[in-house]
Amino acid sequence: MDLENFFGSEQDESMSAASFEKFKEKMKAAAAQIAQIQKEEKRQKQKEDELVKILLKFIKTSQKQELVLLISRALEQNIPANFILAIILLSNPEIESEIKGNFLMLKGKIEELSEEKQENSLVFFKEETSLPLKNRIEMDNWLKNMLIQAEEKPLKLLRFAYDIEEVPIETEDKYIDEDERPTKEVKVLKVTLIQLTVFVLREYLEQNSISQEAMDLHDFVEFILKGILNKVEENLNNRKLLE
Repeated sequence: MDLENFFGSEQDESMSAASFEKFKEKMKAAAAQIAQIQKEEKRQKQKEDELVKILLKFIKTSQKQELVLLISRALEQNIPANFILAIILLSNPEIESEIKGNFLMLKGKIEELSEEKQENSLVFFKEETSLPLKNRIEMDNWLKNMLIQAEEKPLKLLRFAYDIEEVPIETEDKYIDEDERPTKEVKVLKVTLIQLTVFVLREYLEQNSISQEAMDLHDFVEFILKGILNKVEENLNNRKLLE
């Protein structure tokens, strides 16, 4: 056996040493990155725990039994606490004082803006002239805040906001038995998430004496939630492409 070829020449050993040094540098950089990720995960966990405590306190003190039940279900189904809070704040502004610096709010001082500036600040409800301007701005900010909070924990939200259901595939064969029809898996929004958002929106409209007759709340809520989640998924995919 050619031992020199087997173990490598001195030149090969020199090159290997240089490669090993580069490898060590890469490992050091990777370790630093992992440490930073772990630090951020710990910070996020602490923030999540604080927000869960706020929700649990709200559950214990609130007299709104249906809302309490829906929040409890959402927590049990692992919907992120910050997203639940973003939903319920629309009709429960009293909880804002509990959140303090742990949560991004987008209410702004509406009364200090001119009507033109208020109109220009609208994104989602710019064309919805049937609602008073003040309410359009509040609902607009509500949706903005929901989107921002959804971006805080995109992977967890996208994982737990949906259920997977088996649905029949349409076929031209009219004589095939229902039980034998092929199926496919589809993602559907969690019922609890829809019910919670519908409850909050209905309560807000009632608080502001706004008629609900012209608005199908279930369809509207399903539309905005799907829009938010689709945007979150799109942004997440774009980040992966850049990385």
